[in-house]
Amino acid sequence: MSIFNHFKHLNLSPGQETALTQLENFLESPVPVFMLKGYAGSGKTTILKGLVEYLNAIEKDFALMAPTGRAAKVIREKTGQEAFTIHKAIYSFEDMVEVEEGDSFFYNYKIRNNTDVAGRIFIVDEASMLSDSKSEGEFFRFGSGHLLTDLISYTRVAQSGVRSKIIFVGDPCQLSPVGDNSSKAFEADYLKENFNLSSVEIEMKEVKRQGGESGILKSAAKIRKSISAQFFNDFDIRSNGNDIFNPGYESFLDTWQKTESTKIIIASKNKTCLNLNLQIRERRFGNANLPVQKSDTIIMGGNNYRKGVFNGEFAIVNVVSEIATQRTITLRGKDPVTLYWRDVELVFPDAESSNKIVNGKMLENFLYGDNYLKPEETQALYVDFTIRHKDLKPKTEEFKEAIMQDAYFNCLLMKYGYAVTCHKAQGGEWDNVFTVWDNDNVDGFNCFTDKQRRAGKTNQYFYRWAYTAITRASKTLYALNPPLFNSYSTMAFLDVTVLDALNELTGNQVQTEEISLDKELLKQLSCFNLLEQPVQLQDHFIKVRQAVRKQYIEVVGWEKIGYEIRYAFQRELDKAVFRTYVNGQNEFRKPITLMTNLSANTEFNQQLTEILNHLPNVSIKRNTAETVISKIQFDFKLEELYPFTRSLFDDIALLFEGTEITVDDIEHKEYKERYKFKRNNEIAVLDFEYKKNGFFGRVVPIQNMTNSQSLLSSIQTALQTFKQEEYAN
Repeated sequence: MSIFNHFKHLNLSPGQETALTQLENFLESPVPVFMLKGYAGSGKTTILKGLVEYLNAIEKDFALMAPTGRAAKVIREKTGQEAFTIHKAIYSFEDMVEVEEGDSFFYNYKIRNNTDVAGRIFIVDEASMLSDSKSEGEFFRFGSGHLLTDLISYTRVAQSGVRSKIIFVGDPCQLSPVGDNSSKAFEADYLKENFNLSSVEIEMKEVKRQGGESGILKSAAKIRKSISAQFFNDFDIRSNGNDIFNPGYESFLDTWQKTESTKIIIASKNKTCLNLNLQIRERRFGNANLPVQKSDTIIMGGNNYRKGVFNGEFAIVNVVSEIATQRTITLRGKDPVTLYWRDVELVFPDAESSNKIVNGKMLENFLYGDNYLKPEETQALYVDFTIRHKDLKPKTEEFKEAIMQDAYFNCLLMKYGYAVTCHKAQGGEWDNVFTVWDNDNVDGFNCFTDKQRRAGKTNQYFYRWAYTAITRASKTLYALNPPLFNSYSTMAFLDVTVLDALNELTGNQVQTEEISLDKELLKQLSCFNLLEQPVQLQDHFIKVRQAVRKQYIEVVGWEKIGYEIRYAFQRELDKAVFRTYVNGQNEFRKPITLMTNLSANTEFNQQLTEILNHLPNVSIKRNTAETVISKIQFDFKLEELYPFTRSLFDDIALLFEGTEITVDDIEHKEYKERYKFKRNNEIAVLDFEYKKNGFFGRVVPIQNMTNSQSLLSSIQTALQTFKQEEYAN
């Protein structure tokens, strides 16, 4: 039976077909790890659902896992198969040992003794969230403290003869796990170096969800391309009147309140989330300062394995005690800590018809505090337990059993769940997502000073945060005060008069000269063996040759000695030799300097020095090296490497749509895009130059290829609309 039998009813994208072919090959190969990477909307879940159906059909043993309870619930609902958190799957909650650490101790849950895994397929969804950083600080700890390491150990995929496999599924552009600067489960080198695991991978890029016409997914794709290409120069989540909206702050919460289908607010800061949660509770209950109320939405802020609830799971409060239990604990050498508990009954939505009911004591300190228990609070919980159990001796079986069962010590850690951080929302999906762009603000709402906005252009974490946040929305995105900037912010159109004035002021030739590789030039390049050299060295020679020839000087010698480049010049009887240097990337970083012992004529030397210090701005046309495209095509590889060039292409097409101005052709050149515009018989050719960071700079007309100043003026006026400033709601 082929895996494709379970996808006959679907119109698969080329990326999905390739993924299925490689998956089928992987299942029959000795390779232990497969990485199924896919961008938002590319159809990862479709592949996953069909995969588990196929494994069931061929009676292949498999297990579905996810890093969080929320993610496990989502994949359970979408595949119809049982799924667990990685913690619940790989750690034994009946096998706990006591570990001494200096003067203190903690309890450690050991990895399950998994002897029956031969040939089993372990599928880990949302694998980008899977951390391998050390997890410390909790009283109850797990395995080695490195989750990915423990997963590898439990599945035994690194052991020869076991034949078990892991399939990591996820989006590599989402936020990295807390504590990790990257998603290690998606790094082949990391798996090889640390676990000696070989792997294969496939990355699906075509958008399938919502017909590929979703404005949300288009915005996400643009952000994702910036992440992949490492150019952080373009950010635009403006309202499209369809599935993206930019409400003002005054209407933001009104819109949220009126929205009836599934919804969540995502912000960057815990402080912002608490502020918004309190404002929503003010609207719901008339008083934000009321304690937890019946019907409140909450999100778990920590795992409680005894009760089967996990970090990131949402629930509704069904019952809550009116009176809180309060105890003040005295700590040696520290200020006293007052702890507050309330009895609660929580209802957790489940994929099954019946909901999960959990009773316990909620710790109120955590509800309004940071997103973690403070060390003194953890210590106070322990001291409180010992005070209430003075008859129990620490480090005994009786003590261990009692502390594991104690309701106050094993209290429920939860936050209000109307507004959450992006890490908390990761792995989930809602019909409506409300994003608050508070990444660099102070008061929680008026975000992005000019300095901070500029920093965001080169901040990968910000782009990953944005990508993760907006892709939580399956239908509608409401973005409050997102930043707006693009790669055109430093663009400057230099017309003929400005070019001439600059030439007068500096003596430099700012205007681009076009040079074709004719037979004479090719012959000279061949004579000096330059055709065998990198393009950078050829281009430098052509620039030098073009400059000195205007003064009737010829290049009569060229030589490369290590990193040194030598030029020999001659005019009639006068000769001179100059040298410069390149680095390992063949970049010219030093000026061309005279070799006085080989250059006799002082006047000739001075003239050459002046010429060589002001080389012309030359464009070299190589018929075999330039890529020319029509106005309705674009090179996909170039788009992936330099996404801002595709943005320029799309923006120019939109700018002149319905006008008499058309784009006749485009040439991709080093650090510039050359556009040929036409209007009837008028022609204008312009170079859109860009910097290494992806921001456009000069727009330079190529005079010897342009016949209409009027057309240039029309284009210049139109291009002014490209520059964007951050807008306020």
